[in-house]
Amino acid sequence: MALIGTIVIYIIMAFAVAGAVAAIRNDEEGLGKEFLQGLYSIGPIFVPVAGIMASIPYLSKFICAVFGPVYGAIGADPALAATTFIATDMGGYQLAEALAASRESWIMAMVTGFMAGATIVFSIPVGLAMLDKRDHKYMALGIMSGILTVPVGVFITNSILALTSAGVRGQISTEAASDYHLALGFGTILSNLTPLIVIVVAIALGLRFFPDQMIKGFMWFGRMMDAGLKLVLVFSIVEYFTGAFSALFGGWGFDPIIADQADQFRALETAGYIGVMLAGAFPMVYTIKKYLAGPLAVVGNKVGLSGVGSAGILATVANILAMYRLIRDMRPKDKVLNIAFAVCAAFLFGDHLAFSANFQPTIILPLMIGKVAGGALAIALAYWISVPKALELEKQDRASGVIGAREYLSERDTDVKTSVNG
Repeated sequence: MALIGTIVIYIIMAFAVAGAVAAIRNDEEGLGKEFLQGLYSIGPIFVPVAGIMASIPYLSKFICAVFGPVYGAIGADPALAATTFIATDMGGYQLAEALAASRESWIMAMVTGFMAGATIVFSIPVGLAMLDKRDHKYMALGIMSGILTVPVGVFITNSILALTSAGVRGQISTEAASDYHLALGFGTILSNLTPLIVIVVAIALGLRFFPDQMIKGFMWFGRMMDAGLKLVLVFSIVEYFTGAFSALFGGWGFDPIIADQADQFRALETAGYIGVMLAGAFPMVYTIKKYLAGPLAVVGNKVGLSGVGSAGILATVANILAMYRLIRDMRPKDKVLNIAFAVCAAFLFGDHLAFSANFQPTIILPLMIGKVAGGALAIALAYWISVPKALELEKQDRASGVIGAREYLSERDTDVKTSVNG
């Protein structure tokens, strides 16, 4: 596993060098633009990461008080409660480390945060803000399918780690040796996943039977979280430079957002590590998209995706924001399939690869397998439980004029035409 992680890092670094050279020649397109976009992502990443990581002392108390007893009663570790709702690379990794009773639970929580946490704390609120209102119902259908596969993706990754007795870093570090060998048992994996299964089924049921209320709830959740994180960040900046809150209230309580003697991996450093890795990851994804577009389109056609739908799948594994920009041009069926796939598989070659490469490089291959497997299963489930409803809603939208008479027709396939005509 360590060798795979090392190879991936070197490949990414080779693309970073190629991107830098390309940026010298032309930084407005191609590899050069992708190289700079990776570096420029540090700012947008830092805002939510800083808010979450600064709030870890209070979040830890809240999760321990609210979820700790429930998780403990069924033999699950509270660390997984943290990353069920908070993405690993948005402070969940550090929070899970503080809560975990063992290194095994910590790594399980890390994997969970790459799928469940990233969806709940980032993909859902951001998607609802970015997408047209007419697409919210298709997003709900996609999330409904995708969220059900999160426990499967987490189980697959952790099963591989268990079967290989993988070595991991036993502390938060970008340099420590991966000399802690996990002693994961399948009983431990299943008991830790039980609360997650209950949560994702509840979310899926809510989206199935109360989609409008769930959408409104997610919108409010996203807005409140965005406002709260920005306030925590700006107050942390004021405290860092002036000490005003400590002077006024006799203490601050929030964690620092810049490295200090107590911790060398605060929010600014975490966001920076991700960004510099994305400087290579983005050019790598661009190259794959450019030179493998034909084969990818062929594969997409085999699973019923249009050209723009296939491009969305590739964009998703880099960064879900890139896929969201394509949603407007996708037929409803592809909107649902892309969003379902994104629940587990988003950020695979982007933020999550960058974070893992920096902090736990030995889990890269198992994580990739779990995320892809969860995403593929989500597409299959979406065909079964969500696509029929999407086709029905599309027919209604066309009849009411929400979707234009000729919109998407160039990308439509037989089953959509049948639905419209039927």
